[in-house]
Amino acid sequence: MKAKKDLLSEEDEGWRELGKRFNRLSEDDYLKPGVNDDWNAKDMLVHIAMWHASATDRLESHRTMGSMPPLSASVDAINAEQYERSKDLTLKEAKAMSGASRHRFREEMAMLPDTPDERVAMLIYGDGAEHYQEHIEQLDKFFGVA
Repeated sequence: MKAKKDLLSEEDEGWRELGKRFNRLSEDDYLKPGVNDDWNAKDMLVHIAMWHASATDRLESHRTMGSMPPLSASVDAINAEQYERSKDLTLKEAKAMSGASRHRFREEMAMLPDTPDERVAMLIYGDGAEHYQEHIEQLDKFFGVA
């Protein structure tokens, strides 16, 4: 079982690595389709923000009610719905959403016990460090970064 401090550290390290990729992009780069199917980097940023928000809601429910609700639909269905709802956001709006959702995700993580249960740790890792790595690889491949 992972300690909270390790989960926080892994999430932060992954976020910094992901941020390095996003920080290299010009505004035009952010809007080039094809990073992940039809998605551009802006869409990916919003996607990550949405999963931060979802994880935060589930963590808060676990902390306050003692249970973590299941996802409302399949991951693919959630991703498709989120994309349709947010594809017209501006880059500025996407960046603001990303910063706010990650901040709230970190706040909720900080309220965890020192040794969170395995289900909570898996949620944090899956919507944090592991999720970032998936998209780091896509960004690196699309933009030709080794």
